[in-house]
Amino acid sequence: MVTRGHARLLVAPGLLLVAGVFLAPFLLLVAMSFWSQPEGTLLIDPTPTLENYRRIFSDDYYLRGLGRTLWLSLATVVISLVLGFPVAFWIVRRAGRFRRLVTALVLLPMVCGALLPTLGLVNILSPLGLINGTLKALGLIDRSIPLLGTQAGILIGLVQAFLPLMVLPLVAVLDRLPPSFEEAAMSLGARPSQVWRRVVFPLSAPGVLAGSTLVFCAALTSFVTPQILGQGKIATFAAMTWQQASLVLDWPFAAALAMVMLGLIAVLGGLLVALRRRAGGRA
Repeated sequence: MVTRGHARLLVAPGLLLVAGVFLAPFLLLVAMSFWSQPEGTLLIDPTPTLENYRRIFSDDYYLRGLGRTLWLSLATVVISLVLGFPVAFWIVRRAGRFRRLVTALVLLPMVCGALLPTLGLVNILSPLGLINGTLKALGLIDRSIPLLGTQAGILIGLVQAFLPLMVLPLVAVLDRLPPSFEEAAMSLGARPSQVWRRVVFPLSAPGVLAGSTLVFCAALTSFVTPQILGQGKIATFAAMTWQQASLVLDWPFAAALAMVMLGLIAVLGGLLVALRRRAGGRA
């Protein structure tokens, strides 16, 4: 018989691993964000200060980077939802025996990692790539449309990379939604658009919230895709953090930038909990 003491011993290795790999570095990051690094040196002053945060929220460069990153993240969520909801619905209702194959194809960009699909998009979005080449061959454009080094190119890459994070939660929720609900609504005279708007979409709200949260957090902290598709011309918050840590070697300021991103994710998590409670109260 396993006693409570034995259970604690079994859990102890996992807790130690979490504490050593996640908790301790996180606490160090929090503390370092309040430290400072005098200009012209690599020495760190552990005296607590709010200078790093004051610098972030008083400098237009970082505020514009934060606003740009939030805009790209929110746009990625909206486009992923618009594209992912019909895909998830089709997988649940129409894919049939091809469901596993289609699901595997949806997951393929994530299995390949961020670098390989992004490099593929470079060839597609480049001035001599597939999109511009096709449009020129059809006589629709005379000059190449600039896609690389623009926010539009980054947005395309983010949607392509994180669309699975929207589709999979929606599939999980829609799979538990009986088709009889839709049939009952249509038998009462509801048009297909009304069934989607007043039955399917409201009942799939948990999947929408979960997918939107995952996509937003992933897009907010994404680094590889914006750097490659942005060609170094579009500064996102994650790129600014990397520059301060790896190029400038100002670790306290980089820690403060990272904490701002984590703070945004925490705020989003709080809003998600509030929305879930509100939805539960209405139910």
